[in-house]
Amino acid sequence: MNSKIFAILFVLFYCTSCGPKLPISMVTSTSMDSSLPFSILEGKEWNAEEGAKFVKIHFYADEAFSLSKVEIQSCNGDFEDKIAAYVNFDEVYVSTNVKNSNSTLIFEPVVQARSVTLNFQRNIDICLKAVNFFNDKGKKYRPVVPEIVNAKVTASETGKPEASYSAMNLFDSKYENAYSSAKGDKGVNLNFEFSKNQTISKVRIWNGYQRSDVHCIKNGRLKEFTLTGDNGFSEKLVLEDTLGSQEINLKKTFEGKNLKLTVDSIYKGLIDPGFVISELRFGHKENWIVVDTIEKFKTTASNNYAEFTKANLKSVLNRGLTGAEVAEIITETVSDEPITEPGAENLDPPTSSDWTIRLRSDGTFFLEGNTSRTNYDAGEESSFRFYGMGNYEVMSSKANKMELRLFGFLRKQTFTNFLDYGEGDCNGCGRDCNLVKNPDPNNIEKIFNENVYLESRGKKFYLLNINKKHLDFSNLELVLE
Repeated sequence: MNSKIFAILFVLFYCTSCGPKLPISMVTSTSMDSSLPFSILEGKEWNAEEGAKFVKIHFYADEAFSLSKVEIQSCNGDFEDKIAAYVNFDEVYVSTNVKNSNSTLIFEPVVQARSVTLNFQRNIDICLKAVNFFNDKGKKYRPVVPEIVNAKVTASETGKPEASYSAMNLFDSKYENAYSSAKGDKGVNLNFEFSKNQTISKVRIWNGYQRSDVHCIKNGRLKEFTLTGDNGFSEKLVLEDTLGSQEINLKKTFEGKNLKLTVDSIYKGLIDPGFVISELRFGHKENWIVVDTIEKFKTTASNNYAEFTKANLKSVLNRGLTGAEVAEIITETVSDEPITEPGAENLDPPTSSDWTIRLRSDGTFFLEGNTSRTNYDAGEESSFRFYGMGNYEVMSSKANKMELRLFGFLRKQTFTNFLDYGEGDCNGCGRDCNLVKNPDPNNIEKIFNENVYLESRGKKFYLLNINKKHLDFSNLELVLE
């Protein structure tokens, strides 16, 4: 081939395959099979767990970018259900059209995105070849993602439950999970033992607990720390008390396998002792590295499957449960006595009730509920919507029954100023809590902690609220979505 023609063809190919850069340091999913979902952006096949529904994939860009379209390429042909997309947590919501285009999301007008979450709804056995983002000129972005490396990450102390607060959570791209010290601050250390030599000249940190505004304020944040490592490396660094991510260039480049972060001081939280770091990345020049957390995900999923299987409730994991309040639990056999938990006084029956809860194998949950109650003496009706997301902890499990502790972020809102979430379930959708809002009495956001019982009776499931501090129900009768 003529050298000039070859050169022209090479340039044409290079220009069309290059595209504008889009650095993305955080990608995660509520369900994973054998690899982290970074691979979707590298043209590699990726799978969610077999049988999982309502799978979500979260993409967090390093900087805001213009977004006009998202293309989703499936390994399994057309999707059966629509796919929903949330931009910047809940600022923009769009969905695919099952009849016309079930793999393309169009944003009109073009949006400025910090994060994009794809919710695959009732689609099952998700297998993807690629997810492509396009700018305001219709050009496809070229994603730049971190190199995935192997390392052992440990801490001198860890908050409980360990699955939600372990040091490995620094690299899992999930705001629901984070590293948290137990109660300590100065002297607490994090150890990074890489399997291969690494060259590190910069650090990116998402400081504090960035799950929600209230989590950010309540918990302490890292202020001053010292990095020490192989070959006598040592450097003191200072973080600002701001949210989002912070990038710090090191004065001296670290080279080696062993690195330690030691806390010198923290910005104290409003309530809780200790401190929290949401995410961490190490880098050199234009490249970043992220520690592979797929084994931690598998361990967490395996442990949860074991507990739910023990309680004959395996079928609810990675699925959805939906239903309403009932006055009493109906058993499969005839009984004159309703089933109630000892010490659990039922609330008055609501005028209307509609709830959904989704429990995932990765230890996270989503719930959404509407409840209306009428005070006939006062002639008043109170109507509320609850929107919660976070983690669960298995407290106990036995045949057909288990106790769960739900904890995380809860929004309680009156219907007066109803907020439409586009069918909800946006757990972890790019909530960066850069601004702390003054609470609106009709739109309350808070940290919550609630213990519930989940039972199976025949083809129905029941969710019993034990303490009823935050969630307005006593007994929910549920079926699989």
